[in-house]
Amino acid sequence: VVTTLKGTTFRVAESSPDMYASIDLVAARLARKLRKYKERRLDGYHGGPNMGENIAEVLNAIEVDESEDGAEEESYIDPDQAVVTKVKSFDLSTPISIKEAIFALDYIDHDFYVFRDEETNEVSVVYKRNAGGVGLIQPEQ
Repeated sequence: VVTTLKGTTFRVAESSPDMYASIDLVAARLARKLRKYKERRLDGYHGGPNMGENIAEVLNAIEVDESEDGAEEESYIDPDQAVVTKVKSFDLSTPISIKEAIFALDYIDHDFYVFRDEETNEVSVVYKRNAGGVGLIQPEQ
């Protein structure tokens, strides 16, 4: 299940022999992710306490069944939580064309290249697609 809430994408997947059990598992995991997102948002992550009333209403409307995993949640530490292991800085002061960025993508050791587009003067990303070809990520205008 993939859903988007105010620009944040939530992905949840479960599999089991029983379709209805899978749906229940996905619903429980999605509710947990949304609850965690709400708590983090209110604690100052994701933009702080000034979140819109509409999103607050949506997150508050989610019914929470604490009997299933309430005690387990507090002691749970996610072993797959991402940890920043290296930080790189790029000079984005000089804008380049998309064609130049694609050219540079071929000569670096990554599947993506971050650059400042000379047409829009916005930060953009070109990346190698798994299906072949090159993709472009640009900010909405």
